[in-house]
Amino acid sequence: MNPKVTIQPLTKELFKEAVELVLKAGLDTKEEIEHHLKHIDAHYVALDKDSVIGIIGWYQDDMNYAADAMGDKFPGVEVYWIGFFAVDDKYRGKGIGYALLNKLEKAIKEKGAKELWVSSVPETKNYYQRQGFEMLMQGKIGDNPKIFCVKKIT
Repeated sequence: MNPKVTIQPLTKELFKEAVELVLKAGLDTKEEIEHHLKHIDAHYVALDKDSVIGIIGWYQDDMNYAADAMGDKFPGVEVYWIGFFAVDDKYRGKGIGYALLNKLEKAIKEKGAKELWVSSVPETKNYYQRQGFEMLMQGKIGDNPKIFCVKKIT
């Protein structure tokens, strides 16, 4: 990772820039992104000087987004899921995503988590497997194909 890059909690001052990064990554609508990022204490950003170049967050699926897709494999509402996770295109392949993921894992471990879950687009399967996630199943949330993976937190 570039020595100028730092990882820190999301702040109100960085909120708009974080929303723009997630929007640029095409992960959701602006309204949905703003809704989820308002849980500032559940998100971390990577900064190059003062610019947001990456973001990661966690959530607990109390809305059961994954329950219909996963059926009896749904792990319940108490587990931690990766929320929005994006790194600016210009900074990919430099260890920033890895650093963000490590920061998130440490944070949820402090909350007592034993595993970290992710539902993502199938194109990310290899990335998550390289990060130690085990592919559990494929399914759909709405009309969108998803993979469901889990990683033991040690």
